[in-house]
Amino acid sequence: MAKEAISYRKNRGRLVLAGGVLVVCLAALIFLVGGDGNASNEGPSMKEIVVERGVFQVVVTANGIVQPIDRVEIKSKASGEIVDLAVEEGDVVKKGDLIVRLDQKDERAALAQAVADLNIANAELQQAQRTFDRRERLYQSQLISEEERDEVELSLAVAKGKVIQATTTLDRTKERFEEAVVQSPINGVILQKYVEEGQIIASGVTNVSGGTPIVDVADMSSVHIEAGIDEIDIGKVVVGQPVRVIADAYPELSFEGSVVRLAPEARVDQNVTLFDVVVAVNNPERRLQSGMNTEIEIIIDRREDVLLIPTIALQPGDRGSPDGSKGSGATVLLKRGNEFPRHPIEIGPANFVYVVVLSGLDEGSILGVPMTSRLKEENERLEERIKSSRSFGTTSKSSTSR
Repeated sequence: MAKEAISYRKNRGRLVLAGGVLVVCLAALIFLVGGDGNASNEGPSMKEIVVERGVFQVVVTANGIVQPIDRVEIKSKASGEIVDLAVEEGDVVKKGDLIVRLDQKDERAALAQAVADLNIANAELQQAQRTFDRRERLYQSQLISEEERDEVELSLAVAKGKVIQATTTLDRTKERFEEAVVQSPINGVILQKYVEEGQIIASGVTNVSGGTPIVDVADMSSVHIEAGIDEIDIGKVVVGQPVRVIADAYPELSFEGSVVRLAPEARVDQNVTLFDVVVAVNNPERRLQSGMNTEIEIIIDRREDVLLIPTIALQPGDRGSPDGSKGSGATVLLKRGNEFPRHPIEIGPANFVYVVVLSGLDEGSILGVPMTSRLKEENERLEERIKSSRSFGTTSKSSTSR
């Protein structure tokens, strides 16, 4: 069963989780013991606890890596020497901005030749057309034979074909000339640069090796966080759940996101079965950068303005509803005068520290906790939970604020 505890900054494995939970719970127990206890004449010393309202939430946490949503590796369709490299890593570019310009001397010469060839073909076509028109009139006047007329008609067809061929060559030459200028296909940030000015690169179209990569560009206005969730916790996660993201680089900031994809197949990492979860996060200021380490907190259950009591206030055997979907019966020691009789209540979700009260108590009610035996009992129960836990890398935890 996944561990649940008060929110803390980082979870780096099972030992850290266990130690953190132990410290928090022991601190809570010491706090309860440390106050002024009330002793009845016939029972152990009682610690009085006031029922209060607060915010209760359960989260599943994991460590993840920032990934661009749309990362494009840019290559050139043309081969040649780079004469102008217009970007550096980290530069912000817009669609259509210059990335690199290749040496265009050969393409420029080929383009000029293609234009000249087309002009010649058009001139030949005009001459062939005039010749055909004259021969056609002579043929109609029966001054030349049909064979002579067919010869000039063939010459006209050949001239038309040369124009089409020259036009096609010119179009292709223009494309090669334009391909020597590489532009950004999207708005984004230059993540990585692979070449330098003066380097000769291979075409990404005609080269069997796939060509030379120039740069990687990605739109970082929104990013993905990829994280592995322990199989114990994955059943609690669904698409659309809100997620809080904290980056190692910005520990004082938090980013809001949501679950967009759950892996259909598990992977095993260090003998732990994990399911990859993808979280989409808006990043308009581009603070989150590709490859950053983050901690994600998937909010499984959040309840505001609810009655809360420490779990230690429940009588032995009462631990609340595991999933919080429905209430379950429990008992507490409710103060009446100087006595603390058992009192039935209905409770919802619970964690190591707090439990939600659905009915049976009012805000301001005072509960009693018999401290002489409960401290040892809760210590033993806590140790047993830690031993039985097998979460690693991801943890389930709960946070409560008032």
